[in-house]
Amino acid sequence: MKKMILSMMLAAISLCGWAANNGDNTLKVKLDLVDFGDTVVVYRHGHEELTFIGKDGKFEFELEVDTPCAGLLLQPRLLRGDMEDPHFYTIPLVGGESVRVWDKDNTRFDVDGTGFYAEYHQMDLFDENASKELRDITTKYRQMKADNNVSDEERSKYYNEVYTPCYDRYQQTLVDYVKAHPKQEAAIWLIKSVNGLDNMKEVFSLFDVSVREGRMRPLYDSWVKDAEDRLKEEAEDLEAQKKQAAGLEAPVFTLNDLNSKPLSLTSLRGKYVILDFWGSWCIWCIKGFPQMKEYYAKYPGKFEILGIDCNDTEEKWKDAVKKHDLPWLHVYCPKESTLLADYGVSGFPTKIIIGPDGKIVKTIVGEDPSFYTLLDELFSK
Repeated sequence: MKKMILSMMLAAISLCGWAANNGDNTLKVKLDLVDFGDTVVVYRHGHEELTFIGKDGKFEFELEVDTPCAGLLLQPRLLRGDMEDPHFYTIPLVGGESVRVWDKDNTRFDVDGTGFYAEYHQMDLFDENASKELRDITTKYRQMKADNNVSDEERSKYYNEVYTPCYDRYQQTLVDYVKAHPKQEAAIWLIKSVNGLDNMKEVFSLFDVSVREGRMRPLYDSWVKDAEDRLKEEAEDLEAQKKQAAGLEAPVFTLNDLNSKPLSLTSLRGKYVILDFWGSWCIWCIKGFPQMKEYYAKYPGKFEILGIDCNDTEEKWKDAVKKHDLPWLHVYCPKESTLLADYGVSGFPTKIIIGPDGKIVKTIVGEDPSFYTLLDELFSK
């Protein structure tokens, strides 16, 4: 599948007849896009998708933009899953302005316009130039990672001696630009490229108060929240890894089975047990059942599966077990149970293989073929 490599470049030209500021939240948009078609969809997070009709890639329309945000211009077919030679364009959307977007060869596009977009042009040209070395080095490093003839030692050396210093230089250029342009609204968008929450906050503090408390502030606040959420997820993942690490004693528990009888993990000691955390609402859990049943029949008596239904009503759990004809053991995990926290489970499905000694052998999150490869390694002997 061929994908376009999008590079946002903004041309510094004026548009005759366009007001410097519309004086409201209306964004006037003109598009001139090669081989795009007659329909464009505008996507903004938290908003309904908007569709506009044009001709031969030429469009003129208006958007109400209460708060500056990123917008995605794309062909309708992409929403239907048709990703062959995709055409899409990510641009900032700022109310009270006018913007023109055009391309020539489907590999890059340009943006110009009034007010904010003139600043954005200057900032974007700087960023394109500043990041060129890093883009080239990143491309080479990815090629090295994909090349089986390159040793881990060579990759590590390139990463430490070439990639990391270049990345650090690029980060410093972002800081230097903001120091030189503290009153430039558009420079706020550079914060998305700043590494780390603390660094983002430090760079933001370099802006003039007119920018820090201006119309771009909600955008910055949303990026900070996203960064905080990522840190929280990383901390949860790290904690989960600690709880799911191979060799750890699996936390014992007792939950009710399909007949409302208590079933304890300790009752299965002495055999391999696969804890399958799932729910009737989980599409990937359901999709994995046919192969799970295949392997359950392939190695009879060599392991037991204990399905642990989560975030369901008991009725939906029992109906799903019956509907999908699941032949292994099942228990229900009520909302007040601490089991998910005890095992560090936050994604579904999660499968935890426990050895006959009651210790964790392996944890696999998601519907991953490596799970069945491991079963073959353990039980085909």
